[in-house]
Amino acid sequence: MDIQGFFGICLDRVEPDCKVLDLGSGDGEFAQMFLERGAIVTAVDINPPKFKDSNLIIEKMKIEDFCASNKIDKYDLIFARNIIQFLDKSWVLETLFPWIENHLTPDGLVAIKTFFQESEPPLTNRTKSLYERKELLSCFMAWKELYSEEVSRFDFDMDGQAHKFFISSLIAQKSN
Repeated sequence: MDIQGFFGICLDRVEPDCKVLDLGSGDGEFAQMFLERGAIVTAVDINPPKFKDSNLIIEKMKIEDFCASNKIDKYDLIFARNIIQFLDKSWVLETLFPWIENHLTPDGLVAIKTFFQESEPPLTNRTKSLYERKELLSCFMAWKELYSEEVSRFDFDMDGQAHKFFISSLIAQKSN
């Protein structure tokens, strides 16, 4: 895991009582790291973490439903790792990204890690949309870029199958 770059920047910004939204939290690996730093974490996933923590709020639902639920909470960090490529691109661009802006605190961070090219071999649950680094940057143009990159690397999917992944990442800070 890249603790120095993408994740390191996220973790360095998490302080006690910081509010973190983990979109597509899965088993809660990253939610757990945020909790260990004292954050209050909302984990959103159709298969959310199974563990309990007094600072963990579990929302067992689709991200689209969570964003449509009219919640007014504000977050210091919205973390979306390996999830937006599986969502409808027009919904992400027209609904999710504006929702993120409206639900971040002043100076809050958005951290996105997604695919810019289909993996080799392709995943069994095909990606719906791909995002190059420059496209992510253009969606958050008025924000301060803290980190961005495009890389390819070999890794294993959730079924243990090896793939070459093409990943774009962005961490941006909302402007006051």
